[in-house]
Amino acid sequence: MKRIFIVLWITMLSVTAVLAEPQTREQASAELKAVRDQIDALKEDIEDEGRRRSRAERNLAEVEKSEQKVRRELTSIRKQLRESKARQADLKRQSEAQRKELNKQRTALASQLRVAYINGNEEWLRVSLSQEEATSLGRRMTYYGYLSRQRRVTIEKLAAALGQLEKIKAEISRELAQLANFEAEATEKLAEIADTRTERAALVNKINADIRSKDAQIERLQAQASELTKLVEALAKVLPKMPDLDAEPFAGQAASLAWPTDGAVLKNFGDSRAYGRLKWEGVLLGAPAGAVVRSVYHGRVVFSDWLDGMGLLTIIDHGAGYMSLYGHNQDLLKEVGEWVDPGEAIAHVGDSGGQVAAALYFEIRKDGKPVNPKRWIR
Repeated sequence: MKRIFIVLWITMLSVTAVLAEPQTREQASAELKAVRDQIDALKEDIEDEGRRRSRAERNLAEVEKSEQKVRRELTSIRKQLRESKARQADLKRQSEAQRKELNKQRTALASQLRVAYINGNEEWLRVSLSQEEATSLGRRMTYYGYLSRQRRVTIEKLAAALGQLEKIKAEISRELAQLANFEAEATEKLAEIADTRTERAALVNKINADIRSKDAQIERLQAQASELTKLVEALAKVLPKMPDLDAEPFAGQAASLAWPTDGAVLKNFGDSRAYGRLKWEGVLLGAPAGAVVRSVYHGRVVFSDWLDGMGLLTIIDHGAGYMSLYGHNQDLLKEVGEWVDPGEAIAHVGDSGGQVAAALYFEIRKDGKPVNPKRWIR
């Protein structure tokens, strides 16, 4: 505990100077990112001073964070895949336009060559040696000069269209090769995720098998709940001052917010758990793995990491002592210091933290104390 207080004291000194003046969002985000290392140190100290974890539990944290990393890489690859397909479609449209231009120039050139053939190659010479009046002769010579220039321009346009078409064909070939690489990478990442899920399942079974008594299970849940509370309280002490938001205060949003994901309420705030020794301090929402998790209101992300019992956890500060917590995620989309709006995607539903089924754990806290989330949901 002494180490936690030392980290808190150092961190508070580092942000004291910025608390005196109102801050913009950008300034507050920069300060929050600056204390990210201290936040990580707080988390480690809280875990070190908590209950002793088995090797399987420690490995579970690494495996679930590894899965998140692979999922993020897969998301990036799929984005590049979509962009590559869009470029390929655009190149095909350009190719078709160039093909039409090429046909147009070929038709024009054929028409000009037909006229030249009908008139004969020596037509200009016969005209020049004829006995026509100078004015008439000048007009005809101008006309033949015009035809000659037109043929030259048409040939140049035809050559340019051919060159552009070949260039586009080469670009399409490169895009197709890149597309194949992206698809191969995506397949590889999916295989990695499957391997990770297998390893994770074995670890969860090992952890559950090691908990041989009710007392051991209760002790584990109590320790996890205590660590979460310590983390929230510690965060409240080190966070830079919340700037004024262009929105109504969170306190005035009772009965007006949407659930962070679509799904049935599996556990309610205050429900009994751990054989009656504990109570649920939030709600558990049943939703399929991969479903989008959304921020319930404006705020800034103050925690985005794995925590024992919560798995991959996002905590959002809404100001005036209010925070919302989103646990057991498959992956986290926001980093510490980022601002979010109501309904903005912040994570995907998962089963991290050793859960046996996908679900979202959702809490709202005021000054570190859990409050019933249903009071805020419309």
